[in-house]
Amino acid sequence: MEKTIELKLSELAAYESVHHWLADKLNFPAHYGHNLDALWDCLTGEISLPITILWYNDSNNDTDYSPITTIFEEAAGEVEALSFGYIVDEEE
Repeated sequence: MEKTIELKLSELAAYESVHHWLADKLNFPAHYGHNLDALWDCLTGEISLPITILWYNDSNNDTDYSPITTIFEEAAGEVEALSFGYIVDEEE
């Protein structure tokens, strides 16, 4: 059964960093390195598949997360059972 994980930027403020948020939401292993290389490694070899990850830009946070969302997009292109979607909340 395919699992869907929703990553809502509005929830990020409750975490120490974006990587702590990702590790918690995606259930990454304890050895997750909290950087882009480690994100790639976990997405392409450490998560249970099949999975759909939806990134909701539902916050007024003006931080540029494109390096992270690019990793998600590239990993989804490499891993057949991984899907990624980026959703912008038009009301924000």
